[in-house]
Amino acid sequence: MKSQPSLKTLLLVTAIAVVLAAPSEVQADENCCFNNYRFAGGCMVIARGSETCGSILSYLNNFNAVGSYYCDNTTVRGGWTLSDCGDPAQLTPQTLTPQFTQPSERIHQNQPNVRSTDPQTAPSAQDAMLIQTAAPLQVRFDSTVDSETHSAGQMVTGRLDQDLMSGDTVIAPAGSEVQFRLVPTSYWTDGGGDAFEIQATAIKIGDTMVPVNATAVAATGGIDTSGAEISVPKGSLVSFETQAADQHAADKRALESGAAKWMEAFAAKDIDAMTAFYAKDAVLLPPDAPAIFGRDAIRASIQEMFVAGLAIEVEDLEIEVVGNLGYKAGRYRTRGEDGSLVDRGKYIEIWSKSEGGWVIHRDIWNSSVQPAIDQGNEK
Repeated sequence: MKSQPSLKTLLLVTAIAVVLAAPSEVQADENCCFNNYRFAGGCMVIARGSETCGSILSYLNNFNAVGSYYCDNTTVRGGWTLSDCGDPAQLTPQTLTPQFTQPSERIHQNQPNVRSTDPQTAPSAQDAMLIQTAAPLQVRFDSTVDSETHSAGQMVTGRLDQDLMSGDTVIAPAGSEVQFRLVPTSYWTDGGGDAFEIQATAIKIGDTMVPVNATAVAATGGIDTSGAEISVPKGSLVSFETQAADQHAADKRALESGAAKWMEAFAAKDIDAMTAFYAKDAVLLPPDAPAIFGRDAIRASIQEMFVAGLAIEVEDLEIEVVGNLGYKAGRYRTRGEDGSLVDRGKYIEIWSKSEGGWVIHRDIWNSSVQPAIDQGNEK
């Protein structure tokens, strides 16, 4: 996942709206407008009953929140801010009606049509800007980073050793805080140890921590910044680099096209095309069943679905790429030969980039349908 030393560092800086004040009380049926850099256009929600703009904002920023339906039933959590409803860019009011009704005993009745498989669009130019710098991001660590003592995902800080420039403009001066973390690159491989790399996630510009996506590629003294054992002493100077903008865009487009191609191959019962979506060491994590390891076993599992005569519709809702890894999150529907709905639920796919292109590395899904309770067997 390391970039070539000659590669320009590109930082994606997302503008973050700051809420200076919020009303302590909101009257019923008041319009509440929200923005999020991962949600196209912003949205308007009507606060009803005991709801307030503040309570809806707290819900949207709670990563564990489920059960309510705001902003077109968005799954985006975190990063939401209140905005001015007088802004003409705001969307028309969103209702609180869920897109998917909880199925009754006859699950095939009254099901909605599937929307387009196009994912949410990227932030507009007014919400984000791409800044190029001719040199890597140089960070001096505030403390020692050691894979033996630091857990994966634990946040660590450092300081810019020199000004972060864009042309002749100083984006962030030397001494600005940079946040980074150890990230596992091996995931959970049976019989083997973990491997890690160091990724920068944010840099302090003014009073705001702005998202950054950069990977450590070198440290003073030839110290390793990736692998099974990482130990970077306090005070070390570490260089971070990111992908070129055109490459990142191409990688994201490759993942965006996956849903339509996947459904096309499944509908054609093209077992070779279906199997080619998966890495040789891919793992399926189906609900209520053991994990399925490897492309050959995955091929057999897909063949079983063909025999069952099922049709599957998938819809990507979130897509992101970081280096040679990416993820897709969305929802699916499974239908029988007569078109009746058999199941619906959600999924997450982890994709990895190889010499042959992007392939699915891990695939997990689970149903959103509550199983029927056998009253006769209840204790």
